[in-house]
Amino acid sequence: MNVAQLWQKQAAKYGDKVFLYFGDDQYSYNQMLATFYRVANSLAGLGVVKGDRVALMHRNAPEFFYTWFALSFLGAVTVPINPVFTETEIAYILGHSGAKALVIEDEFLPVLARVPKAEIPEMKQLIVSGVEAPHGAIPFARLFEGREKDPGVAIDDQDPCVCIYTSGTTDMPKGVLNSHYGWVTTGQSYAYTVGIGQNDRVMTPNPLFHANAQVYSTMGVLNAGASLILLERFSGSQILEQARRYQATKMVLVQAVTPWVWARPVSGDDCQHELDTMVAGNVPVDIYPKFEERFCLKIQTIYSLTEATMAVMGPRLGTVPRRPGSIGVPMEHPDPAVTNQVWIADEAGNEVEAGKQGEIIIKNPAVMLSYYNDPEKTAATKVNGWVHTGDIGYRDQDGYIYFVGRKKEVIRRRGELISPTQIEAVLNAHPAVEESAVIGVPSELGTGEEEVKAFVKLTDGGQATVEELQEHCRAKLADFKVPRFIEFKSEFAKSAIGRIKKEELKKENAG
Repeated sequence: MNVAQLWQKQAAKYGDKVFLYFGDDQYSYNQMLATFYRVANSLAGLGVVKGDRVALMHRNAPEFFYTWFALSFLGAVTVPINPVFTETEIAYILGHSGAKALVIEDEFLPVLARVPKAEIPEMKQLIVSGVEAPHGAIPFARLFEGREKDPGVAIDDQDPCVCIYTSGTTDMPKGVLNSHYGWVTTGQSYAYTVGIGQNDRVMTPNPLFHANAQVYSTMGVLNAGASLILLERFSGSQILEQARRYQATKMVLVQAVTPWVWARPVSGDDCQHELDTMVAGNVPVDIYPKFEERFCLKIQTIYSLTEATMAVMGPRLGTVPRRPGSIGVPMEHPDPAVTNQVWIADEAGNEVEAGKQGEIIIKNPAVMLSYYNDPEKTAATKVNGWVHTGDIGYRDQDGYIYFVGRKKEVIRRRGELISPTQIEAVLNAHPAVEESAVIGVPSELGTGEEEVKAFVKLTDGGQATVEELQEHCRAKLADFKVPRFIEFKSEFAKSAIGRIKKEELKKENAG
């Protein structure tokens, strides 16, 4: 089944039931489907056809759904862009993906205007959501004028649905192509594992430009026939009040924000809500049981990556006990024919015995199709159907999986994955910088979170302050990628082939 067929099936079944709560508004399954038809036919009228990539730069809002799912009905591929990206990052994604069109909120037009047209030659259409659409752009509202009819495009469940750019560790970000089947199947697995039923209301503030909010909250709700409560953004001080307002029964967060929920002042109404489950990443073990007791809910852990969304979660409630410190067990699917294998493997890809550390590798029908336009990196990551995560872990005698650390150099900050190579390229472009190295250092937030630290060697006679280099980065990178710490070095320890020994820098900054 593809995403379009799933929407048709669920709209026929649930009709006027509310699918989406957003702000003061609510939208039924039927209303959503009708809007997808209109937007899809309008996009087709603009020349969007099966296989085209269309970029989407939008905050959480119904327009994000209208665009994403309308493109799914056309067999086109949605390319989400983080709204806080700079013109350098936007230009790279638009150029690399060959996006034919861009749907963007008017608030982000100034940064788009700084993208050189020569770097995005394939982009022919600009569609603007909001009050003002510049000359030559198409107002998003015009898309609602299309025919309310299935566009009738033949779509295979293995056709690509989304292309989400994720940070690499030794190169520029890569576009992860995920199929219709992968998104539908992961949503089914997620709903089954979490126990989402048609009477649930699932609330999330997670951004839709990430895989998390798309494949778990949205596709999980759609598969279950439940209702989705989409928040514009996360607010630790308001999250429980929002849950009460919408009568949410389940909440989905990213690991990075759980400390903010815990840091709320203790209140007598901490349990006055209808939430029974909170899904988040690796919640700190030291507060895990205290968190559940204080807020009167159960925590469901999750480990995954954009390349393998159907990965590891805490056991289904009522099956086997959870185990402190474990990231869980392989996600299950309601159809036993859909198998999900998660191995701890040696360098040759062979499964190692319990208790021994190795790389976490994942194989199931929902793993990524490929990296867009990058067969070499695809072959290195997806080997004989197995996605090699680059993360180190081990499995105990009972099958519970434990995360140890990252084989890759990727930095995790506030729920975002950051490529050190990308930051180093920006730093090295400064005229006073000879070379640099960027690593993640432990954050005061704990929970595996990191801060970005850069080590910089200046050129002979070169002069630059920490603040100057940070401003230089800020002009080229999103704020969350800008190094919080910068340390100047006179020399770097290097390997025999001239590479900076980052492992030594990490050891010196481990505390």
